[in-house]
Amino acid sequence: MAVEVRPLNELLTVITDAFVAAQSVLPEDAQIFEPPQDGMSLLDVKNDLLLSYLQHLVFLIIFRLKNSSSSGSGSVGLDKDIIKKLVELRAYFDRGVRPLEGRLRYQIDKVLRAAEDAERSEAQRSQANEIGVKNKSKKLRQATDAGSDVSVSGSDSGDDSGIDESDGRDTEDEEATAAPNRALLAQSARQQAAATSAKQRQNGGRNGVYRPPRLNPVAMPENTSRARADAEEGRLGRRRKNALLDEYINEEHSSAPTAQPSIGSNNTILARGRHHSALNNRDRDRERERTEYEERNFTRLPGMGKAEKKKDKARQMREGRDMFGGEDWTGLGGLGDRIGKTVDGKGRGRESVLDRREKRKRDTQDLPRGDGVGIGESFEKRRKVLQRRTDRKKSRR
Repeated sequence: MAVEVRPLNELLTVITDAFVAAQSVLPEDAQIFEPPQDGMSLLDVKNDLLLSYLQHLVFLIIFRLKNSSSSGSGSVGLDKDIIKKLVELRAYFDRGVRPLEGRLRYQIDKVLRAAEDAERSEAQRSQANEIGVKNKSKKLRQATDAGSDVSVSGSDSGDDSGIDESDGRDTEDEEATAAPNRALLAQSARQQAAATSAKQRQNGGRNGVYRPPRLNPVAMPENTSRARADAEEGRLGRRRKNALLDEYINEEHSSAPTAQPSIGSNNTILARGRHHSALNNRDRDRERERTEYEERNFTRLPGMGKAEKKKDKARQMREGRDMFGGEDWTGLGGLGDRIGKTVDGKGRGRESVLDRREKRKRDTQDLPRGDGVGIGESFEKRRKVLQRRTDRKKSRR
């Protein structure tokens, strides 16, 4: 029994030591555990949610492995609770963290890019410094070798002045090696001048003075309808003036022949006159009526037969006969026919109107007509006519 209690005591001792060590590591200030004033960071929330999701997922796997053989009601309820928590955490991820991360992606990428650029520039700067140090050490080594050669040659000659001169030359070489590179200074000066000029151009050519950017000129707001009407009127006026000027130049100062219509020609006026448009309108009405009938009755009407073509041809000939000078003289032609029929006296007996007029005609050379001389003759003629009618009626009775 004592053997079993001893490991438990050791385990309790280890746990107690761990708690003490953790408390010693944690800060003593209690304000650190309070929520921040500006709220939690999105990245911290994302990490905490991911950690919690992984913990619940691992717990669910372990729970199912342990309870794979048993199927109790308590284990089923706990399994549902774990799954519900996992679904809740996944909803936080999909509906909360991802949309916010999408909105802040540009800023996050910008910060990361700035950090990468800073690291890259620092690495380039350190590499350039290393190269500069190597070049300086190489130059110093070369200068040292040259000075040693000069000193050796001077010692061989046995002249003290030679030693002094070699020492002076070594000093000059060391000073030349330690002096700054003039080419680099000139290049940096040119770069600085170019940057300054570009900055001055951006600032408007003067330092410390704000110059607003140049914008395109914009007209003052006006009444849209009135401005549009004025612009349209001006455009039409200019177009009318240009048309009149072009017409004047073409008619008066052009040597090219101009085409003039034949005034009075039946074909010309018929092709451009009212009768042509009337015929077209009539044909269009007939064609539209035919199309509407076919569409309404879902059938196709037959084409023009021989009789219809003959009638149409006669109508066209008649219309062409009655047309003269681009005008329709059908009424005048009918009036002439009626006058001819009346004069000829068709259907009214052998004697025509002219013959009867010649019979009634009386020679009146000096006196005007209706002067009263032939009153008796007309009365006598009228009496004879009435007497004849009376005798005819009596004979019928």
